[in-house]
Amino acid sequence: MRTLASWCFRHRRIVLGGWLVLLVATMAVGHVAGTNFASRFQLPNTESAHALQLLQKDFPAASGSTDQIVVAVRSGTVTSAPVQARVTEMLRRVARIKAVRAVMSPYQGQGQGSQISADGRIAFATVVFDAQPGANPRADVVKVMSTARGYRTADLQVALSGQDIENSQQPQPGSSTAIGILLALVVLLLAFGALSAAALPIITALFAIAVGFVLTGLLSHVTAIATFATMLGVLIGLGVGVDYALFIVTRHRSAVRAGAGLEEAAVGAVNTSGRAVFFAGLTVCIAMMGQFVLGLPFLYGLALSASITVLLTMVASLTLLPALLGFFGTRVLSRRERRALLERGPEDEHASGFWFRWARFVERRPRVPALLALAAVVALALPVLTLRLGLDDAGSDPPGSVTLQAYHLLARGFGPGFAGPLQLVAALPNPAAAASFD
Repeated sequence: MRTLASWCFRHRRIVLGGWLVLLVATMAVGHVAGTNFASRFQLPNTESAHALQLLQKDFPAASGSTDQIVVAVRSGTVTSAPVQARVTEMLRRVARIKAVRAVMSPYQGQGQGSQISADGRIAFATVVFDAQPGANPRADVVKVMSTARGYRTADLQVALSGQDIENSQQPQPGSSTAIGILLALVVLLLAFGALSAAALPIITALFAIAVGFVLTGLLSHVTAIATFATMLGVLIGLGVGVDYALFIVTRHRSAVRAGAGLEEAAVGAVNTSGRAVFFAGLTVCIAMMGQFVLGLPFLYGLALSASITVLLTMVASLTLLPALLGFFGTRVLSRRERRALLERGPEDEHASGFWFRWARFVERRPRVPALLALAAVVALALPVLTLRLGLDDAGSDPPGSVTLQAYHLLARGFGPGFAGPLQLVAALPNPAAAASFD
C-alpha cells in the first residue's frame, strides 16, 4: 500500500490523466455501442412462466401487457349517446398507436356489459400492448396516456392503470441523484469545515460511478441486466465511495495537522485506512456476487452492476484519491486549521475530545452501554413481529396520479380487488376438459 500510495502521489498528473482517459474512452465506447438493457424477466420453472408460454403460443393477442383506460361520468351514464360516441372515438385513436395490439371496448364484443359497472357510471377498456410490461416503447405508452386524457371533459373523467402506465410515470433518477450528492456535500462540509476536503470524497466517487455506469451499459449486450441496475450501482457507489474516501481523507488531515509532510500523510493514510477500504470493498463485492447462488437470473445483472461500481470506487480511493491529495495540498484543512498550524505549530496527534472520552468510558464500563444498545436494537426490531409482506399495487401510487385515480374508480365500480385480477391458463387435453376448466 505504501508503494502504491507514494507512486500515485508523486505521479499525480499521470494518475489523474489515466482516470480521465478511462472515463472519456468508456463514455465514447458506450455512446457508440449503446445499451441493451433487459425489460422482461421470468422465473424459470414456475407456473407463471409456463402460463405465459401457453399464451404466446395459442393466444398471442392476450400475451402482451394489458392496461386499462377507465372512464367515469359525474352525471348520467357511460352508455348515453354523447359519452359513448366520445369514448368510442378515443378508443379508436388509441387502437391506431403503434405498440397497441388490440383494444377491448366496453360497448361491443366480450366487453359489452361486463366492462360497465352496475350503476352504469364507470366503464373500462382493456388495451393490449404488443409486448410484456416494460418492453413496450415508452413513447407509445405516453402517447396512449395523452390521447386518452385528451378526451376528458367537465363531466367525463378519464384515468389509466396497468404496469406500462405505472412505468411511464416513474420519475427520472437524475434529479434524486443530484440531491443526494448535494446533501452528501453539505454533510461533509459541516464535518470538515473545508470545501476542498468535502469535495474530495465526492469527486472520487463520481469518477468511479461514471465509469461503472457506462460499463454496466456495455455489459447489457453480454448478459441480461435490468434498466434499474444502473440506478442501484449509482446509489451503492455513491454511498461506499464517499465512505471509503472519508476514511482516508480523515486520517490524512489528522496527520497534516500533526505536522507530517503532505506525501507522508497521504501515504500513511492509504497504508492504514486504505487497507480497511481494500478489504471492505472486496467484502461488499463478494456479498453482491452471492446473488448468483440464488438461481434467480434477474438478480445477476444487479449483482454485476453493484460489484463493478464498488470495485471501481475502491480502486479510485486507493489511486485517484492520493493523487488528488497531492493536488489539493494543505487546502484539505480549513482556513482556521491552516492558520492554527502556522501560528501554534503541529498539534498533538493523540486522540482527544468527546468521542475519545466516550470510547474510554465504554472501554471501562462496557456492560451498561452494551445493554442500552441491545435494548435499542430490540426496540427497532419489534415491528418485524407484525410484518405483513405483499405486492405493491396502484393503491399506493402518489396522490393525483392517473393510476391511483383508475384504481379507486375500478374499486368503486366493480368492487375491491378488481384492479388485481388473476389469469388462469390451461392446456386442455380434449374438448371435454373445457367443462372441468369452466
